[in-house]
Formats: sequence, C-alpha cells, structure tokens
Amino acid sequence: VLGQLGDVVCFSATVRRIKQIFPNATITFAVSKRFQEAGELLIGLPYIDKLFVTELYFEKLTPELVPLFEAGWNVELRGKDEIEEQKHYDLVLETRPRCRRANWWRYSHQVEELAHRVSIPSLTDLRTEIAIPPSTEVPGGVEGKIILHNDAVTDPRKGWHWDYVRELVQRLPEGSVALIGTQGERVDGAMDVRGQTTLAQTAAIISRCRCYIGIDSGPMWIAGSLQMPVVGLYATDYIAAYSAITPYNPNALYLQAEGNVSEITPEAVLTALWTLEARRAQRHEK
Repeated sequence: VLGQLGDVVCFSATVRRIKQIFPNATITFAVSKRFQEAGELLIGLPYIDKLFVTELYFEKLTPELVPLFEAGWNVELRGKDEIEEQKHYDLVLETRPRCRRANWWRYSHQVEELAHRVSIPSLTDLRTEIAIPPSTEVPGGVEGKIILHNDAVTDPRKGWHWDYVRELVQRLPEGSVALIGTQGERVDGAMDVRGQTTLAQTAAIISRCRCYIGIDSGPMWIAGSLQMPVVGLYATDYIAAYSAITPYNPNALYLQAEGNVSEITPEAVLTALWTLEARRAQRHEK
C-alpha cells in the first residue's frame, strides 16, 4: 500500500479478510519507505507475518501518467526492489486505483473500496486495527488528556479554523488538552507535542487519552482502530459523502458540515464531547 497513513491503516480490514479466506497463507504487507512507520503499526497484528518496505513512493508517476493511473490502467510504478521481492510470492495484490465506479464514495465505504481493488470478496467487517509496539514510550503528562489534531497536511480543506481550536481549548478545563501532529498555529493553554513524537508514540498517546478530537486524517484512523472516544470533524468541501471515509468506531461521534469544516462550531464539539462522557459514565454504572 503506497498511499497515505490512513490508507495503510484502512487496509488492515482487507488483510484480516484475506487471512480468513487463506488461513494457511504467509502474508507480507508492503508499504513505501515514506510510510514505513505506518506499516510498523500493523506488523504486530496476528494476520500479518512480514513487513516489506519499498524504496519508491510515486516518483515514477509523471503528469502524463496520472490520468491513466487514476483510471485504473496498469501503470508501472515499481522499483527494482519491489519487482525482485514480488518474485518470491505465489500471489501479489497491488492496491493501485481500480474503483468500481466514478465517485465511489457515494456508494460504498473506503474500507470496502480498498478490498474491491484487490478483488477480495464479502468484506462486511469494517473494523480497522493496529498494534502499538509494547516498548513504545509516551511523553510525561500527556496521559488522560483530550487529544486534538488539526494538522491538515494533505489538503487544507480538511482543516478546522484555528480560532475555533483556541476557543475550544479555553472553554475546557486548564491543562486538559494536548496537541498532536507536525505543524499548526500556536494554541495557548494546551500541551503541545507536535513534531516531537514518532507515529508509534502518537498512537500510544491516543490509546491513553480521555477523548480524541480531530479532522479527517491518519490519526483519526488510529483512534478509530483503537475504538477510542472520538469527535470527528468532516465536511463536504473535501468529499461529498463524508460518511464513506469515517472509521468504523462505535465510540465515535462524527460531526458532518455541509460545506466548510469550519461550519462546525466549538459549541457543537463541546456538546459531542459531553455526550461521549455521559455515555462512558453510563457504561461504568452498568
């Protein structure tokens, strides 16, 4: 899987299904060097036996080849290392684009669509999974905080307004929020570990949080895979059928705006957060 962090994690459901179909198979999961850390979050899963890291990402994808690639044609993007590695396998499944139809997100979920791209049938379990390495350490003082991610690296349309982030932090108890990611504006009153953690550490932080609040991103798929309490922020500016890309997570509330994600107010996020807190309290009482 050469794609983004979210795509790598998203594909875990397909690999789990492959193992069900071929229980005696030895499965190697391949990722590009650019997303090796994402692959390392999957290697501990019981249905993945080996991780192979390719040297190339999309370096061979020239502007002339993009239309053919996106249309699903067999465009050769492999490097010599990937070609040589594939010679050792009985079956190779490549997740390059081969969508069932245009605007696939109007008809199916992203997890189902990835399974279709490698011709894996009957995928009904949309749960994704990760395995945090047991030796992973987290920064002191971050455990139990509300984790907030607003790092719209892949597309600025995903981002929430930073003024809303600051307002939200100010309306929550002092010191209760920690920011993760790699970049973003200054937010007073929040613990800031952006750019200071590995991906495994980020996953470990999320696994120990009180709640995760974030935009459409790879960390959202990590939070969903861990079944953590989540408030997700989505909007139609980025993708029309936002429900097609939300991770399956019964502990999540996904807020979905028509238009820009900043149509979602801090008040709406707070309401969702308190709703999740109330649900958790009810479960503990039972």
